[in-house]
Amino acid sequence: MLKKITSKPGKYTGSGQGKEHQINVEVDLNKDKINSVKALNNFAPDSLADNTFKKMAQKIVNQQSVDVDVVSGASETSRGIIAGVKDALTKADVDFAALKENSAQGAASAKEVITVDVAVVGAGSAGAAAALAAQQHGASVALLEKTISPLGAGTFAGGMFAADSQQQKDLHKVVSKKWLYHEYMDASQGYMNSILVRRIIDEAGKTVDWLNENGCIMKLVDAGTGGSYDHIGMPATLHGYQEGGTKAITKLIEKFKSIGGKMYFGFAAKKLLQDAAGAVTGLLAQGDDSELEVHAKKVIIATGGFGGNPAMRKEYLGDVSTQGQVLQNTGDGLNMAWNAGTAHHLNGSTHYFWQTFSNEDIGDMVKLVGPGWMPMNALGDFPNLRVNNRGQRYASETHALDFAVHGAELSEQPKQTEYVIFDQAMLDKIKEGGTAAIEAHYDKWKNHREFYMEFNYPTDTEENIKREHEKTDFTALLNKLEPTNVVFIADSIAELADKMGVDKDNLQNSVVQYNGAKKSGEDDLFFSDTKRMIPVEQGPFYAVKYIARNLGTLGGATIDEKMHALTPEGEPVPNLYVTGADASGMYGKAYVDFEGGTLGFAYISGRLAGIDAAETVKDK
Repeated sequence: MLKKITSKPGKYTGSGQGKEHQINVEVDLNKDKINSVKALNNFAPDSLADNTFKKMAQKIVNQQSVDVDVVSGASETSRGIIAGVKDALTKADVDFAALKENSAQGAASAKEVITVDVAVVGAGSAGAAAALAAQQHGASVALLEKTISPLGAGTFAGGMFAADSQQQKDLHKVVSKKWLYHEYMDASQGYMNSILVRRIIDEAGKTVDWLNENGCIMKLVDAGTGGSYDHIGMPATLHGYQEGGTKAITKLIEKFKSIGGKMYFGFAAKKLLQDAAGAVTGLLAQGDDSELEVHAKKVIIATGGFGGNPAMRKEYLGDVSTQGQVLQNTGDGLNMAWNAGTAHHLNGSTHYFWQTFSNEDIGDMVKLVGPGWMPMNALGDFPNLRVNNRGQRYASETHALDFAVHGAELSEQPKQTEYVIFDQAMLDKIKEGGTAAIEAHYDKWKNHREFYMEFNYPTDTEENIKREHEKTDFTALLNKLEPTNVVFIADSIAELADKMGVDKDNLQNSVVQYNGAKKSGEDDLFFSDTKRMIPVEQGPFYAVKYIARNLGTLGGATIDEKMHALTPEGEPVPNLYVTGADASGMYGKAYVDFEGGTLGFAYISGRLAGIDAAETVKDK
């Protein structure tokens, strides 16, 4: 029998802090039960926030508790919803001890058992491609995803590479496969599975064409249109999302479902099933209030690496490793593959890509200026003097917009931290002529628009040209943000060093050496392009702190060119495939220095694994 939880039944409102906004809720109560939880925010239909609220509200009502698990991939929003519900319940004078006792009387977890030809774990770019390809090739397929909607690095990416897509052929822009192969070789210095690399390059164009045929709209764009100055003039490899990664992957999943595929959102795979001989026969997964037992002839793992798992990052990458951007990528698939007999293959490969602010620092800036902090990103776009947390100049600043190279250089610094140093003279130039007065990155494309979506936002050369030429006064924003641990302002370099907490002599020597290289036209330290260097001479002087931007880990499980998981002896683990960021063999320690490599491998490896799994099932 349920206990009484309140003597004041009715509807109560509450609020809690989500990731970016206040979350407002209405809770309907009777004397012994939470009847409903409704959102008072106007969330966009089917957005992550909307889906998260629906899922959290369902959990709270079903479990009659606020002690519920957060939604994977939306933890901050989930906590904001819980806080809002607690606020409303407190206003209703709810007896939380009685509520907890009532919650303990809830129904036991249900269990569902299904049988399919192919089970795919992870519904990002690799997993969605694998599931759709397998279903199209005649297999019955179940696709499992622990989040409640498509997330993952594939939703944030800008596009994938290819050598000979139909678009490249039509525009006479076919890229040499020899050139692509040597780019992989140069980046890996031989630490790659060359057989796998060659197959991926050969299948890239076919995969772009297949994605376009299935609604994932991608268009060939010029190298450098995303802002990587050093890529301008390189072969056009990038086929950019025209509607964004989230919509593209959603379309693939909808196509998969429309031809009979079974989609299970909110189910986290926990364990692979194996027979006495070690052959994989399926898996176990856990939902919020139900278990799923999947019997399958083939299993494909596509769970995105372990960038969101601090313990694994420390174990496999060392003491210093900034958090991956996809927090729900916690190594689930890798651990399952390893436990099933797949060989460990970790060489410290992480997709470091440019710089960013820490979550804590972003939070501090948001408290002061709200979304107005965003223009701060632009201050990392130029070859300004950059020093580490010891005050030392540490690399050529003219690599700053070669995102992969700069990200790798920054990752090697103490605490993976840098400070961008500039002076008032630079800010005055931007105020008078926009950032183009410092360095124009997009004028090359004037009257020749290039467009794609990255992080689900437009990368539009027309808009970027306007933005670069827009007169902007950064001084006021920097002054507002000086109370944070991001912005430092001083009238002298010595005072700036004190405020930054770096060695005074090191910083002064770095400024002198950098300015001297600019004046002489020769950088004897790091051989920078001195024409692009920006002197630090006129106070006030400024420093902005950034950390390495870790998109996620790359690799962990040994595979062959058919994406079969391999044992330490090089034999296939029967019926198991590993794809995308979970799979090793495409990279050494560094990311390739052309555009679209990682997303390309994800889609290509997923598609090929799906085809092979379906074809081998039919052959049995």
